[in-house]
Amino acid sequence: MKKDERKSLEKCFQDINRTYVRIRKENKIMNNQILFKALNQLINTMKSKNGLFRNMKPKLEFLGSYFDGVRVKHPSEYDINLILTIPINYCKVSLEAAESQNGYTFVIMPSEFRRLSKTPQTTMKGFINTILWCDKNHRLSVKRFRSWIQSVIDIALGHLHDVNEYGFQENRNAFQIQHRLSGPANTLTLKNNDHVIDIDLVPSLSFMLPKIPNNSKIDLDKISATKINQYFVVPKPSNDDYSWRLAFPFQERFYIYNKYNLKSTLKIIKLLRDTQNLKTLSSYYIKTVFLWESFRTDENFWKSNALEFLVLHMLKRLNECLFTGKIANFWCKEHNLLENIKKETCKTWFNKLSIVINNIDRNKFVNPEIVYIYFTKENKNKQKCIQ
Repeated sequence: MKKDERKSLEKCFQDINRTYVRIRKENKIMNNQILFKALNQLINTMKSKNGLFRNMKPKLEFLGSYFDGVRVKHPSEYDINLILTIPINYCKVSLEAAESQNGYTFVIMPSEFRRLSKTPQTTMKGFINTILWCDKNHRLSVKRFRSWIQSVIDIALGHLHDVNEYGFQENRNAFQIQHRLSGPANTLTLKNNDHVIDIDLVPSLSFMLPKIPNNSKIDLDKISATKINQYFVVPKPSNDDYSWRLAFPFQERFYIYNKYNLKSTLKIIKLLRDTQNLKTLSSYYIKTVFLWESFRTDENFWKSNALEFLVLHMLKRLNECLFTGKIANFWCKEHNLLENIKKETCKTWFNKLSIVINNIDRNKFVNPEIVYIYFTKENKNKQKCIQ
């Protein structure tokens, strides 16, 4: 194997990373301005229209692929945790996972939560109906909590549309705001002609280690290794209305942070997913494969290996998972993230990626530019890739 031939394929992937993956600075600045202004306007309106929301001291945590540095090409989707605080002693909240599946947990409220709806000082602050969020066993309902926050958002958006027919305006650009539920998130879509921004606003309750659900199958050793104590429970709908999903976004950020070529490799594979139109192969499935590989290897793996090796290596790792129909949840390995994906769908994904992998392996020395066909839908002679 000649050194310059290996370098040629490497330069192709470096060019793809630089040209097709990287977010343009001007787009980043513009969309961030729109994001922060829209959120500020929405949250302030929600506070003014709902005393309970205001008194739960809402706080935003900026998470997801964009803020983790693994967003591809366009800064048009944002994940935001909307942390709400109930004025009780969280040490007395019982988290019980014995009857919940996939690392989920029941959130069982203590007696002081029930007193919020009876004590004049807290009923005046809007807590009079919070007791209705729980069942007779004091378990917090996912559906009722989501319905409440959805109603607060709906009222706020209605007010914004009354003030401005478009809902939101940034400089001379007027944006229509649409609202829909998507998993645990309230997705806000800001649209101005072809300029579209999606904001996933996820209502969350925040907890701190060492508190952890009783009888949980979550891998505590992985969490403890990060030395990050904060985690969240989020109201993701499931078969059980009282099961809340545990989320560890800061710990996941730890496992992919400062790993040299890891993020570039991840973004290139997400680009391939988009280019090959594998829409339902979610970013979190791909990210989870990288979390496991990061856990199994040391940082030198991502530093010493070239991008060309890492991209093919991780594509093969992903394809192994698709062949078996299993991507184990990084935090709860008993949970298969692909359990609700049809076998035929996994087979289709596997076959498509197998073609890509095999063709690159066959041509990487004689025609490395073949990667542009799969990763960019271009079939051009890239002179910059030729030594």
